[in-house]
Amino acid sequence: MNSIRLSRNARLGMVKTLSAVFPDYFGALGARQFVRPRQRPQPRHWHQAFDDFERLTESLGEQQIPLWTRGQGPVVLLVHGWEADHYAMGGFVQPLLDAGYQVAALDLPAHGLASGREGPLPLLAQAISRIGQRLGPLHAVIAHSVGGASSALAMQAYGLESRRLVLIGAPHAVRYQAQAQARMQGLSQRAIKRMEQHMQQVLGAPLEQFEVPRALAGLEQTAVMLVHAKDDPVVPISAAQANAASCSPKTLWLENGGHNRPLGDQVVIRAVMSFLKTSQRRNRYPAGLRYHAGQLHERQESLTSLSEQG
Repeated sequence: MNSIRLSRNARLGMVKTLSAVFPDYFGALGARQFVRPRQRPQPRHWHQAFDDFERLTESLGEQQIPLWTRGQGPVVLLVHGWEADHYAMGGFVQPLLDAGYQVAALDLPAHGLASGREGPLPLLAQAISRIGQRLGPLHAVIAHSVGGASSALAMQAYGLESRRLVLIGAPHAVRYQAQAQARMQGLSQRAIKRMEQHMQQVLGAPLEQFEVPRALAGLEQTAVMLVHAKDDPVVPISAAQANAASCSPKTLWLENGGHNRPLGDQVVIRAVMSFLKTSQRRNRYPAGLRYHAGQLHERQESLTSLSEQG
């Protein structure tokens, strides 16, 4: 174990040294890795959940987006996270069907059975919006991790409409996640700066435009629920708190659960199902909080918080 740790530390030290000498090369490499998900075997906890679904295909330019649907009633769209696929959201399928919803799920670009090798955030958001337009008015979107950030962006910038939005383990800012990933890879500060410049070129806009709080603040007609585990090692709870401060959401903070386990947590599933049935709409507060240019302003409303212990 110690030898493995020493080997990893040596590798990180080498990367840091080389990336300081060749920041442009390593910055470009880091930016490419940030938009290119790894293809790896996926756990199949709910491999039978989608057995009786109808599979469709939607086109977005050259992208082929697979879509699975089943049931009748108000439509709920399930959106998986980074380096996952639609199976990751299978824990919600049967409860939604039993409650009378039509369930739909997709594989995001460069994920699962979808085409492509790269999945920059705007492309993911456009794919979600295209699926939403095909399905008609959505009752809810339930989205995990980067899928949550992409769903919020889809509603802000690409015309996705949904009465409710549930974000589970969602990050709050592209820049923060990119910097965290770069530090884990051992990149130097010079390389990280170049990586951000390359990312802005790939995304086609300043990184500040891809902030979830900014997107949530504009969703005045959508009820929002945030779910996050305090021990999430991928997206820290501070990201969820930043998202919560931008709107008036229902919140469920779990004491533990990590990044992926909340997707199968029965407490989470029951809370989400209850949220979907409520008539709650987003509060309008002209004198309240607005998220603008990275600043948080004091609001008059208090956040509703559900706390699950253990």
